[in-house]
Amino acid sequence: MSTKRVTVIGAGPAGYVCAIRLAQLGQQVTVIERENLGGTCLNVGCIPSKALIAAGSLVDKISKASAMGITVEGVNVDVEELVSWKAAIVKRLTGGIGTLLEKNGVQVVYGAAKFKSATAVEVTGEAGTQVVEADDVVIATGSTPIELPGFGFDEGDVWSSTGALKPDRVPDHIVVIGGGYIGLEAAAAFAARGAKPAVVMMEPHVMARLWTPTIAAHYEALYESKGCVFHKNAKVSAIARGEDGRVKSVELEGGASLPADLVVGGVGAGAVTAPFDALDTTPDARNPGGILVDATFAASGVNVEPKSVYAIGDVAAFPLAFDKNQTVRMEHVAHARASAAHCARCVLAADDDDAQTANAPYQYTPYFYSRVFEQADSTRKVAWVFYGLQRGEVVCVGDFAPKLAAFWVDEGVCVGAMLESGTPDEVKAVQAIAEGRPSVDVEKLRACATAEAALSLFA
Repeated sequence: MSTKRVTVIGAGPAGYVCAIRLAQLGQQVTVIERENLGGTCLNVGCIPSKALIAAGSLVDKISKASAMGITVEGVNVDVEELVSWKAAIVKRLTGGIGTLLEKNGVQVVYGAAKFKSATAVEVTGEAGTQVVEADDVVIATGSTPIELPGFGFDEGDVWSSTGALKPDRVPDHIVVIGGGYIGLEAAAAFAARGAKPAVVMMEPHVMARLWTPTIAAHYEALYESKGCVFHKNAKVSAIARGEDGRVKSVELEGGASLPADLVVGGVGAGAVTAPFDALDTTPDARNPGGILVDATFAASGVNVEPKSVYAIGDVAAFPLAFDKNQTVRMEHVAHARASAAHCARCVLAADDDDAQTANAPYQYTPYFYSRVFEQADSTRKVAWVFYGLQRGEVVCVGDFAPKLAAFWVDEGVCVGAMLESGTPDEVKAVQAIAEGRPSVDVEKLRACATAEAALSLFA
């Protein structure tokens, strides 16, 4: 196996995993990172959000401790200290990534990257500008919060989802814009800390891209019991400010006005492609958006040699073999890591003329999950998983007390499955169902009284 110089741009869960794997396989690897090791997931995504939700859950538990004969007086949330605690967790974990990179001989260069040529990357940082030469380049720049149309993030009174994960206050009136995955995670984090956020969405129900109205109704009722207020089929027309320049309300089309001290945008994330304009991207910047790649994550573009530039993780628009090679983009840490490992194998195989490996398709099953309201004495935790495709007729089984199962059946074949509050074995069964695509009798499935009974049909 020959040694190649590989430059990885971005040190998130796709970038650092790919870099370490390449280094372990004997390659000379340089990672270029604009800000912090660990990427969105570790710095401003999954990890800090779960830390803040855990803190809110602790406050909720303390407030109800009198039922156990434990009285606690004077409980106060010091938001500044809370953020410092969260930052310490992130710093410890990012430090661990730095140690892993160093132990595997990966060089880290900090700064903003752009192509000088297809295999030469110009990096501008605090130390000035330098050029990093490579045989191959792997782009792992991830995604960034999408700004509200017409309303930019100032991270003062109008926060992105990133801003929501480093709060300096929990005001009385919070408006979250977006009823999808990001919006619901933000709303849950605020609700867990005692706030009563208003959630504004253009769709008729939450998680409209995945859930049916029947599924969504269960979750909406739960969120409402936690203090959230939903405004459906609603569109923001303006964010009004007072004479002091601070946000005072969110105005909706039709005349409704919601008091607001803070607005949080949670309408989605877009791929970070701007520094790499020479590469081919999807025709529609949002659907799905991203750098176009083949099944090995190799990109193409002006003056780009085949199998010399790759893109992985959130930024890559790739052919999903699970869905007849439809071009998709996935924002998930499981995909980030899996695409990194697959790309590392293909990079080496291309250089070693191993055509079978160099052109091997990427096998990935779409996967989403959420876990919120998990405090020890919570009357209802949320812990759902979904595997597969959202296509065909949806059969929902169970009463959400606590379990709920849903199955997407296309022409008699189950192509997707979701489970709320499942055991580890049941979650594995859901994944196996989605990947196995078994035939199913819809009437028998519909007749099942419980999620367990429905799962047993596929056993």
